[in-house]
Amino acid sequence: MVEKSKYLVISLIFVLLVTPFVTVGAQDEDVTSSSASAFAFGADAKSMAMGGAFVAVADNYSATYWNPAGLNQFSGVQLGGMNLRPYGVSGLNFSYGSGAVTISNFALGASFGQFGADLQDQLGYSDADLSSYSETMFSGTLGYGIDFVNFGATVKGYQVQEGMGLGFDLGTLMTFDGISVGVAATDVGGVKIDGSDSAVVQSTYRLGLAAELLGRATAAAEVDLVGNEPLIKVGLEILPIDQFALRAGVQVPPGRDPGFTIGAGVNLAGLGVDIAWIQNNTEFAGYDGSGDTLVLSAGFQFGAFGESAE
Repeated sequence: MVEKSKYLVISLIFVLLVTPFVTVGAQDEDVTSSSASAFAFGADAKSMAMGGAFVAVADNYSATYWNPAGLNQFSGVQLGGMNLRPYGVSGLNFSYGSGAVTISNFALGASFGQFGADLQDQLGYSDADLSSYSETMFSGTLGYGIDFVNFGATVKGYQVQEGMGLGFDLGTLMTFDGISVGVAATDVGGVKIDGSDSAVVQSTYRLGLAAELLGRATAAAEVDLVGNEPLIKVGLEILPIDQFALRAGVQVPPGRDPGFTIGAGVNLAGLGVDIAWIQNNTEFAGYDGSGDTLVLSAGFQFGAFGESAE
């Protein structure tokens, strides 16, 4: 029985590792734009302060976004949410929140995200499609842990303006003596938004490694594949004391200069408050009214049966 379980674990890991290369080749090569792009920005100040190198960490409520397998890393109940204005533009707003409960080897999670844009007086936009725009995402996640491996799957619904679409995420997270390996496939195969000829949520595939350092730091590195474009991410978290964390990261996108991130967080009796600053190194950097991004988030973890987590 034990041998059968090991073979099952190895088989599932193999499927998750191979899936990105199969589905990337199957996507429509003519698709060059992605709808629901706001949800590719990231979720949670802790993860974004680490440059988004979080697929192998995924240790808080935002695991529903980065890697659904991460929900099995804590016990009890975890709730959290974040808010940001992409590129510091007052006409843009992105909010994300999620909650999860872990019981024995199983984890259940749910999340909700909403992006709104009113750019009539921002960045020189006057087109009706850009001056008033909205995207909504809602999802449910199931996680399962066995031995040293956690698995997770998410079903997501997108609403982009009047169009709708359905997406699926898969993830696994393996831990060996302080070393973690994370693999996640987001919006597997791409998501077509109904009612649109070109609106597609592109797939993202993440492969990452994280390591605990002397019990006071976590270093993480990750490669994301969006379409056929690789994005390299590196992040670091240092805990001078148990209740306070300092974070930094860098993203290296293809064809552009690296973008840097920094942040900090406080955690008291299970309540965490985090902040992150993200450098704007995108094509929007030169627009009047645009700047860097500030992310604020908060989360609370309860122990089993509602007891505060230590």
